[in-house]
Amino acid sequence: MKIPKYWAKSTARVRGDRGEFDLTFWRWSDVSQAEAAQAADARARDVAARFTSFDKLERYGYADRPLREEIIESIVGSDGREAAVLTRNSYGALILNAARVMFIDIDFDAQAKSSPLRRLMGKSAPSPLAQQLARLEDWARQRPQFSLRVYRTFGGLRGLITNELFDPTDAGSIQILQSLNSDPLYVRLCRAQECFRARLTPKPWRCGVGNPPSRYPWSSSGAELAYRQWERVYEYAANRYTTCELIKEFGSTSMPSDVARIVALHDRYACRGADLELA
Repeated sequence: MKIPKYWAKSTARVRGDRGEFDLTFWRWSDVSQAEAAQAADARARDVAARFTSFDKLERYGYADRPLREEIIESIVGSDGREAAVLTRNSYGALILNAARVMFIDIDFDAQAKSSPLRRLMGKSAPSPLAQQLARLEDWARQRPQFSLRVYRTFGGLRGLITNELFDPTDAGSIQILQSLNSDPLYVRLCRAQECFRARLTPKPWRCGVGNPPSRYPWSSSGAELAYRQWERVYEYAANRYTTCELIKEFGSTSMPSDVARIVALHDRYACRGADLELA
């Protein structure tokens, strides 16, 4: 899994057509803060030199670098290797990063929710939920070798294959995600981060809480203190909501011990009660 323990920032001042301005670069390390700082400084020097010489600068896409997230907890599997890591993402939600347990993110098509056909046909037209469940049931029927848990989320469904472990970078794993209509950005992120991800706690704006005042790593102790104060407000508000609800299971309910541990962790955080509103 690509979840660095250390992050550092470096800034390069460059001159363009409209004068001087700063470019900021983050780099990471699993070894030390000093190594992360050296990498950030080296990147800043390299870009500044190439910018000055009018070289074409390299661009990074959405999932081409590790995500800058605070590590909350590391979970070790039965083989002694890291099986999962809990992190906080850029807007403060708790994220489960699973090394080999496959989570599938399925968003409902926004257009399908308000299509002319559904408006004309009213209740007789299948809802996005019914359509996706029928698709999943058909998928599971054709692949009885897999066991699948299906959760309802605020904007779609979350799938979880419970009888096997997967390599998130393997072509076969990507094919499964795509065959289940998983969000393309999620598929790309899984491959780049070398893990499967699932949000465990609600999005703050769905709980009536604003975005955090800053993000990890913090620029000062004062910035971290302000973030921790926001975090307490967010966690209090989030207790009134749930992230997902288990609605369907296909195949066997028995699981390998390493999968069962991840499922239990996920459900403890993300499935807080069917009587709570999804967020």
